[in-house]
Amino acid sequence: MMKSVARLLTTSASRGVARSSVLAGRNVAACAVVSSSRMTAGSALSIRALSTSTPMRANGAIDSDLAHTLGEEIEYEAKQAAEEGEPEFIQAFTNKTGFKLKTKLGDSQVVMSKQFGNETITVSFDVSEILNIDDPIADISVYRENEQGDAVKEAEKKAEDAPEDFPIYFTATFAKPGAPVLHMELECEEGEIGVDHMKFLPDEESAIAKSLEKDWVRKQVYCGPIYGQLSDDLKENIDEFLVERNVDTALTLFMQDFIEYKEQGEYLHWLKNFKSFIDA
Repeated sequence: MMKSVARLLTTSASRGVARSSVLAGRNVAACAVVSSSRMTAGSALSIRALSTSTPMRANGAIDSDLAHTLGEEIEYEAKQAAEEGEPEFIQAFTNKTGFKLKTKLGDSQVVMSKQFGNETITVSFDVSEILNIDDPIADISVYRENEQGDAVKEAEKKAEDAPEDFPIYFTATFAKPGAPVLHMELECEEGEIGVDHMKFLPDEESAIAKSLEKDWVRKQVYCGPIYGQLSDDLKENIDEFLVERNVDTALTLFMQDFIEYKEQGEYLHWLKNFKSFIDA
C-alpha cells in the first residue's frame, strides 16, 4: 500500500536537493551580475561572443538514456497494476454507502455523490493530499573516533515505519430543493473528522464548481462560527448528521486507500506522458 508513498518521499528528498541547487545557481547568477558591472566593455563583448557560440541541439544527449529508463519504469508499473487489478475495497465501499465515484486519469480531483432522501450529497477530495504524509526518519549509522583517530561504527538508528495515516482536507456539500446549500470544509486524521468551516451558498453549482468565479463566490460567503465554540449539544447533533450520511470514519479510511490507489495510476500516466515528450 505504501509503495507510492515511499516513492514520493524519495522524490521529495530529490526535489529538496534540486531546489538547493537552484538556489545556489541563483546566488551564482547574482554574483555574476555584480561582477559584470565592473567589467570593461571589451570583456563584456567577449562574453557575449562566447555565449552565442554554444551549439544548438534538436535533442539532448541524455534523451535516449532517459527514454530507456522511462520505458523500463513504465513496464514495471504496468505489470504491477495488471497483477493487482482494481482493489475490492472500492466496490465494497460504494455498495455499502451508495456513493458513486467520479474521477478521470490525469485529474487529481475525486468526486463522490449520493442521494439521501431529497438531499444530494457531494464529497470532493484530491490525490495530492498524500503529500501531507510526514517524512520517516532515515537509517542513520553513528560513528565515534577511537584512540587512533579511526571512525568506528557505534550504533545504527533504524528508520521508523512510514505512517499509514495522513491528514486529508476535503469538502462535503448537502443540497436540497428550494433551500440554501450547506457547504462544509472538513479535515480528517486518524479516523477523526474536524470541521473547519460551514457555509451556506445560494445554489449547488456555487458550492461544487471549480471555476475561479465560483471559488470567489465561496470565499465571499460568511465562513460560519468557530466550530469549537459551538455548544456541545449542537456539535454532537452535527456529528450525528454527518455520520448518518456516511461522512464518517469509514469514509476517511476509504479516501486514504483510494488516494494511494489512484496516485499509483496517475504516476504511470505521468511516466507515459514523460516518455511521449522525450520521444517526440
